[in-house]
Amino acid sequence: MDSRTHNCGALTKKNIDKNVRLFGWINSARTHGKIIFIDIRDRFGKTQIILNTDSLIEKGKTLSNEDVISVSGTVIARSADLVNKNITTGEIEVVAEQLEILNVSAPLPMSIHDREASTEEHRLKYRYLELRNSELQNNLILRHKTTRVVRNFLNEQDFIEIETPVLTKSTPEGARDYLVPSRVHNGKFYALPQSPQMYKQLFMISGLDRYFQIVKCFRDEDLRSDRQPEFTQIDLEMSFVDEEHVRDMVEQLIATVFDEVNNVKIQTPFLTLSYEEAMKRFGTDKPDLRYSIEIQDFKKFSDQSDFQVFKSSESVQMINVDNSEFFSRKIISELDSYAQSLGAKGLAWMKYNDSAFEGGISKFFNKDLQSNLVSDCNIKNGSICFMVADSPEISLKVLGKIRVKVAGMLRLYDDSVFKPVWIVDFPLFNWDEDNQRFDSVHHPFV
Repeated sequence: MDSRTHNCGALTKKNIDKNVRLFGWINSARTHGKIIFIDIRDRFGKTQIILNTDSLIEKGKTLSNEDVISVSGTVIARSADLVNKNITTGEIEVVAEQLEILNVSAPLPMSIHDREASTEEHRLKYRYLELRNSELQNNLILRHKTTRVVRNFLNEQDFIEIETPVLTKSTPEGARDYLVPSRVHNGKFYALPQSPQMYKQLFMISGLDRYFQIVKCFRDEDLRSDRQPEFTQIDLEMSFVDEEHVRDMVEQLIATVFDEVNNVKIQTPFLTLSYEEAMKRFGTDKPDLRYSIEIQDFKKFSDQSDFQVFKSSESVQMINVDNSEFFSRKIISELDSYAQSLGAKGLAWMKYNDSAFEGGISKFFNKDLQSNLVSDCNIKNGSICFMVADSPEISLKVLGKIRVKVAGMLRLYDDSVFKPVWIVDFPLFNWDEDNQRFDSVHHPFV
């Protein structure tokens, strides 16, 4: 078998009049008069093939999507009105001279291009088909590029990459261990590592100075959006440094990855917020700073109101959101139910339109109090205020979640914008009222 001359995403106008040989999967085929057009695909892209001889047309009529073929032919320019600017090969097409069918596809059990049309269980059963989807392939390519840039950067910073054992000893960590029974030592178990914490400390004691590893870790915990049993992390350790050195190194690494992988410039140094400030302003220690909604202390206003529920509460917090017209009774009711599911007693609200508050709890605030509220909290016409009254912990946490929910509803952020932030000065413990004990806010190592 002759080898391919190009991949399916490589041909451009520079290759016109060249004889080429391509291999790939049939992405689509269509008949136009006495010509068959085929899009042949590999992970690099797509190229349009023309079948215009009787023998090739007859063979082309037997083809189906996902058949694997080899095509030899000549590159020609597309007509100006047929140029496809959305793909790199959009200015050319290949007139086939030979076509070889390498493998015929059975009827597909799922759609490759529309993943959502199949259940997750079905997609996993036919994972090899799902991985032909361009979105998933691009994710894998992105991961590859990222790890390459990480390795290159850390190598330039005098780090050395060291692999650590996967079968290790169980030590106190932030989650349960996965245990593996030993065949040699009956009744004994290995643990899969939650992190290489102990090993990298040994490396520093050994004088290796700077270590890194792109390492697989395992934690036996419930699956969530930010938790999964098996994951990969960039693990670092350095000797003779302080917090500022570590933060500076991590900032440089992140900025380099974003620049070289995504062509996105990340401003350094990163913003730094204390844990207390992040909780007071955003209700979370992981704030999304791409939109300007901030939590404000509403207690001084609620204490002057006639709303007894607020006056008797330890903490009353508020967020002010533009576009009050968007928030219908139905949407407000959905947000109220969401707040209650998070532990709040309810979500109070009032709108500010035509220089006056209306709806919700507005009747409990006199004109003077409303005027002070507008000036002190920078409330503008066409906005809506959401309030939660409870303990400081619950009111801040719930409004932090409402803040994120509302921003998503209104699309207040740009997915192409990134705003990294350091959160510092975490408390070591929090009081657990239910169990009457102190619990660690985070694992002490992290």
